[in-house]
Amino acid sequence: MTLFSALRKLPNMEVVGLNFSSATTPDLLIKTFEQYCEYKKTLNGVIMSPSQIGRWLVIFCDEINLPAPDQYGTQRAISFLRQLVEQNGFWRTSDKTWITLDRIQFVGACNPPTDAGRTPLGERFLRHAPLIMVDYPGEVSLLQIYGTFNTAILKIIPMLRGYSEALTKAMVQFYLESQARFTPKIQPHYVYSPRELTRWVRGVYEAIKPLENLSVEGLVRIWAHEALRLFQDRLVEEDERQWTADSVRRIAFEHFPTIDEQQALKAPILFSNWLSKHYVPVEQEQLREFVKARLKTFCEEEVDVPLVLFNDVLEHALRIDRVFRQPQGHLILIGVSGSGKTTLSRFVAWMNGLKVFQIKVHGKYSAEDFDEDLRSVLRRAGCKGEKICFIMDESNVLDSGFLERMNTLLANAEVPGLFEGDEFASLMTACKEGAQRQGLLLDSQEELYKWFTQQIVKNLHVVFTMNPPEDGLSSKAATSPALFNRCVLNWLGDWSDQALYQVGYELTQSVDLDKPNFIAPDSIPVAYRALSLPASHRDTVVNSMVYIHYSLHRFNQRLHKQQGKTTYLTPRHYLDFVAQYVRLFNEKREDLEEQQRHLNVGLEKLRETVDKVRDLRASLAQKKSQLEKKDAEANEKLQRMVADQREAEQRKSASLEIQAALEKQEQEVAKRKEIVLHDLARAEPAVIEAQKSVSNIKKQHLTEVRSMANPPAGVRLALESVCTLLGHRVDSWKTIQGIIRRDDFIASIVNYDNERQMTRGLRTRMNNDYLSKEDFTFERVNRASKACGPLVQWVEAQVNYSEILDRVGPLREEVIQLEDQALQTKAEAQAIENTINNLEDSIATYKAEYAALISETQAIKAEMSRVEFKVDRSVRLLDSLSSERSRWEEGSKSFETQISTLVGDVLIAAAFLAYGGLYDQQFRKAMIDDWVNQLAQSGINFKPHNPITEYLSNADERLSWQENSLPVDDLCTENAIILKRFNRYPLIIDPSGRVTEFLQKESKERKLTVTSFLDDSFIKQLESALRFGNPILIQDAEHLDPILNHVLNKEYQKTGGRVLIQLGKQEIDFSPAFKLFLSTRDPSACFPPDVCSRTTFVNFTVTQSSLQTQSLNEVLKVERPDVDERRTNLIKLQGEFKIHLRQLEKRLLQALNESRGNILDDDNVIETLETLKKEAAEISNKMVETEGVMTEVENITQQYNVIARSCSAVFAVRELLTTSTIWTSSLSKTLKYL
Repeated sequence: MTLFSALRKLPNMEVVGLNFSSATTPDLLIKTFEQYCEYKKTLNGVIMSPSQIGRWLVIFCDEINLPAPDQYGTQRAISFLRQLVEQNGFWRTSDKTWITLDRIQFVGACNPPTDAGRTPLGERFLRHAPLIMVDYPGEVSLLQIYGTFNTAILKIIPMLRGYSEALTKAMVQFYLESQARFTPKIQPHYVYSPRELTRWVRGVYEAIKPLENLSVEGLVRIWAHEALRLFQDRLVEEDERQWTADSVRRIAFEHFPTIDEQQALKAPILFSNWLSKHYVPVEQEQLREFVKARLKTFCEEEVDVPLVLFNDVLEHALRIDRVFRQPQGHLILIGVSGSGKTTLSRFVAWMNGLKVFQIKVHGKYSAEDFDEDLRSVLRRAGCKGEKICFIMDESNVLDSGFLERMNTLLANAEVPGLFEGDEFASLMTACKEGAQRQGLLLDSQEELYKWFTQQIVKNLHVVFTMNPPEDGLSSKAATSPALFNRCVLNWLGDWSDQALYQVGYELTQSVDLDKPNFIAPDSIPVAYRALSLPASHRDTVVNSMVYIHYSLHRFNQRLHKQQGKTTYLTPRHYLDFVAQYVRLFNEKREDLEEQQRHLNVGLEKLRETVDKVRDLRASLAQKKSQLEKKDAEANEKLQRMVADQREAEQRKSASLEIQAALEKQEQEVAKRKEIVLHDLARAEPAVIEAQKSVSNIKKQHLTEVRSMANPPAGVRLALESVCTLLGHRVDSWKTIQGIIRRDDFIASIVNYDNERQMTRGLRTRMNNDYLSKEDFTFERVNRASKACGPLVQWVEAQVNYSEILDRVGPLREEVIQLEDQALQTKAEAQAIENTINNLEDSIATYKAEYAALISETQAIKAEMSRVEFKVDRSVRLLDSLSSERSRWEEGSKSFETQISTLVGDVLIAAAFLAYGGLYDQQFRKAMIDDWVNQLAQSGINFKPHNPITEYLSNADERLSWQENSLPVDDLCTENAIILKRFNRYPLIIDPSGRVTEFLQKESKERKLTVTSFLDDSFIKQLESALRFGNPILIQDAEHLDPILNHVLNKEYQKTGGRVLIQLGKQEIDFSPAFKLFLSTRDPSACFPPDVCSRTTFVNFTVTQSSLQTQSLNEVLKVERPDVDERRTNLIKLQGEFKIHLRQLEKRLLQALNESRGNILDDDNVIETLETLKKEAAEISNKMVETEGVMTEVENITQQYNVIARSCSAVFAVRELLTTSTIWTSSLSKTLKYL
């Protein structure tokens, strides 16, 4: 770096840096020449000289001793350099022309040849150049250099100036101790140089630059944080990280003895600017809540992937963020596949506003494709000013040239020869436009290209993700030093026990694992070292999850030792394990509760039926007594009805006699009444006419009469008679005048009541005093006064009417008496009629009541008949269901037991689904035994002797699998279970090729697409399956195409209601019904860690027991085909019978559960139950018959078992394969030989 900087400061020098690697070829030098030089034809031939007139081109060859020798021991790049120095030119291969160099100089730099991966340079090359040895500065120099830096930095905060020396000494001391403790012999990337101190000083400066004040504790905390980031993050082992943390604490107290330890060094030391505008310390829980909220948004906007924020994840996120905030900040993340390297990088890049770029590799991805992707990224970062995070996984490095280009890019922010010809011209145009947008006017290509590289330094961040190699990083670090020199290395490694525990604890929160009364055993096997004892039930379960995951390391080592197979255990396996556990726990608990509910309802219905039968029997006696009572009441009603009928007839006879007498009386009354009315009718008109005439007397006529002083005799006589008749005493005309002046005079005449006011003496007086006189006539008086004429008529009419009344009076009294008698007779007749009506009503009531009693009697008889029938049928039904009832009661009682063992049972089953698929039957048994033992020691209940095949599948499924050509053995059944319940897409190891047929039959509803990675059209078939949700089987998985990575990772993107997935360079719609199966017929195939983590292995390699079964079947087919056919049919029939019986039992329970009210009241339910029970009895009889035949068949089959056992001994030969390939044998051929 010192040499490079010095050369750049020289005038008339254009310095171009080249970073050599193990794969560097002469092409790199030629492309560099062509980029910075131009060809010129002269009289002396073709000359290549720098494009800038008068300037020299200096090629700075860094890491010059890295190119690896070829098979002949030649370093081609070095030999080419030697030719350029010795001959001052080279042959252009395109036209076989000699090119002479002009004004081109070479400078090299390298590490000592003793370092790993270095090749000593030959003497014939070294003789052309002087050698200069530049070692690291000593302690005194370091103190002086970085003391100067720290003094300048602490001027920002005056109160801390006095701590400059202590800060420098602490830095240098820690650096030197770390350099001595961690050497490249331990790990090749444990290389410490003053570059670390420079980064340390720069980190402290960046942290305190925006601050106005800072305490000593704050300064020490910044110092400690930067120390941990620079020195601890790269360390591999936990004890190494612990040594670093302890050394930081020790050296801090040594140089800052007065600090408050809690404020300065409280762990964890976290710095971030996410919670504030400055880079300041943050609390872990506060940061966790913030990141959790941002992560939720990230999943909605970018990629929906599960990411649990355990402690290590938070720290790694801050480390990645710290690098992204640095110019030319590049990063190497080394961790096992599935540890979250890429996801975490994408999340932090999103947090920092960086656009993520990943190359879309596929099977035919070439160096040209990589160059095109590089050009695209560099244009975006350099010309358009986009901030880009370029994530590159080691699995994407399909060619050594990829790393060489990245090596050069990291070192110089350019790749020589990447832009040529038209590409370069287009780049310069884009750079000019980009510079103008920033307000810069750059004209020359040199200025534009320099601005382009500066933009790349500013905007591009490269993240390399790698798996920890088994042989360490020596090869990568040696062949690509720029990756490690210019990148911050963050070692994620594998998840720690704390991470596994926190993830398991977080993801099982939805599961009810708490048991307040649980007491953990004293000797619990602790997998999570920080487990607090005594542990709760939930803590114990999660601890067992961690133990199960770690146990796979032992089994993998055993697998490698015994069978030579290598596989990888990753956090994805653990996530799959926990996800399977949560899903399976909820499924099994729901099934148990549903089954318990059905059993309880069924038993309750049966108990209700028993009670109902007892009640019905008791009610029969009640019905009988009710029937006798109703009969007695009916007879009583009938007798009373007859008596009332007889009395009513007698009453009707008496009534007829009274009616006759009443009719006679009424005739007599009418006759007499007619006589009276005739006489009265003659007088009444005259009275009425007289009253009318009086009413018509005009007022003026009365006035005239009243005004007469001496009226005529007739007038006086008329008025006097009227006054006398009205009851007035008249003694003079004046008295009469006073009477007729009254207002009621006329009214009293009109309203005169003859019968009351007219007495016999008055009538005599009127006749004698007035009516007998000659002047008392209407004509005479009317001539004298118009008012008095009508009064005379009125007096005469009243007197006549009085006389008639006197004459008809006795007759009227007789009529009244006769009417009274008639009324009395009529009342008697009405009384008799009422009595008759009452009797008839009573008779009608008796008739209705009698009819009702008769109806009730009939109803009671019908009810008794129905109840007797129901009781008989119920007793028969209860007797027939007695066996089911006993079984259901036992099942109901076992619910608590099954619930109590649910946690342990599901733990074993989920672990098997996540981890067990790769291993053979022997390993699977050993793994389950180990897990069961751990659960027993942890006090977690589980069901002993609980076969996976029965716990995770039912008889219906197993029979269906057998019908679909699945071999009948436990290994294949277990594998079929995994193929049904997988989370990660399965990778099937199928040497025999029989699984393809099984999958095709299983997927007959949606036709299975079968293709191969060796088929050119497989990508089109995969795209079609993804779009339309069809299952697809891709064979030859050992040639897996990286284009499948996004599918295996299930990296879905939700956009506008659509679910998309990346396939190559295009995004296509994803159907949730899509299923992917990978398969290989090579049982010895080894897969890289990323494939192991992304898939669920399902190993169908034939075991000794399954081979014995298959051999027996083959022998029987030839020797006794009749027995083989009968045996096959009987096995199938027995399976079908068992399934049918279980289905009938389910239908019995379903019928009981779906009945409303009492089942005895529902004839449909009773008939259904009787039918189902009848069918069950028939099937049971058939099963008994088949068992007898099956015994006979098995006896014959046993005779051929000895041949099958001998055939399975081929496995002894296969074991010899581990010693020599000469023992390679095919199981299919073994069966063929049979």
